[in-house]
Amino acid sequence: MPPVIRIRPAHDDDIAGVQQLADAIWHAHYPGIVSPAQIDYMLAHGYAAEVLQGFVGRPDRGLELAIADDALAAFAAWYVLDGSSEAKLDKLYVAVSLQRQGLGGRLLAHVCDKARAVGATTLILNVNKRNAQAVRAYEKHGFAIRESVVVDIGEGFVMDDFVMARQL
Repeated sequence: MPPVIRIRPAHDDDIAGVQQLADAIWHAHYPGIVSPAQIDYMLAHGYAAEVLQGFVGRPDRGLELAIADDALAAFAAWYVLDGSSEAKLDKLYVAVSLQRQGLGGRLLAHVCDKARAVGATTLILNVNKRNAQAVRAYEKHGFAIRESVVVDIGEGFVMDDFVMARQL
């Protein structure tokens, strides 16, 4: 029987669980896309407690959790870009064992609703150009490639990404 899924906003006491899930997903998915050193660097910087807490409890951003049978199964982080009608999907990850079951799509729809509710008309995201699985998934959900970027993130690492967008 499929798990019972509920989506809710994160609270400060959820941060450690998000960090643990992110670590497991990144180490399972990203080898071969980026180096192990870059995986560790991006986890340390993008998933530090203070970074994740910055998404919690504010109307113009969120850290949304998908709970499957009382266990954290997926999460998404988003925020409205300053002075813009665009929101950015900053993170969207699903536990490896629950991928390809529609959970990511449900979480994405939830984020779209939240962003739309605060006035955003477009949702954008960055995705690694070599992450073909994610690019296809986002295209399936109405995103199109807007541009190609290379962003220096420090310590010799870059994000070689597509910026994708969809109307809300």
